[in-house]
Amino acid sequence: MNGNDIKTTTRIGDKELSHEDLAMIAIAVATEKKAVRPIVMDLKNIGAFTELFAIVSASNPRQVYAVAESIRQFFKHSLGISPVSVDGLESCTWVLIDYGFLFIHIFQEPTRELYQLEQLWSKAHIIPLAEDKCQALYNEVVEINTSLKSSEAESLANQI
Repeated sequence: MNGNDIKTTTRIGDKELSHEDLAMIAIAVATEKKAVRPIVMDLKNIGAFTELFAIVSASNPRQVYAVAESIRQFFKHSLGISPVSVDGLESCTWVLIDYGFLFIHIFQEPTRELYQLEQLWSKAHIIPLAEDKCQALYNEVVEINTSLKSSEAESLANQI
């Protein structure tokens, strides 16, 4: 890989996850915390500053915070990915988790209606979301992590 190559996948165990897969996993984590109205927007072909938006709504500041923290923790501990930045945790009306290639927006519903990102970025391609596919990707990552951890524990036990 030379300096001009951009990494477009993440590997966990033997599984390659595309950026789109990671957006779907973020949606699955969010919906586990009862976030609603999920959408993933592909911005690659419209000259945007990121590849993808994942957008969800939550009903109150506490839920916005819980969704944001769940996504951030899952990406860190299960995928080994930390965000470039996280903004909005002070008020929790709109939290933005920036992974460079993926911006995850968690809104309280009135704030989402006010800013209308879907309309602002209306030229973006909406990626169809199948809840079962999002959940399957999430479950697969959890299973791989469980397997990797048990293999590591076995290896450590054999060394003792």
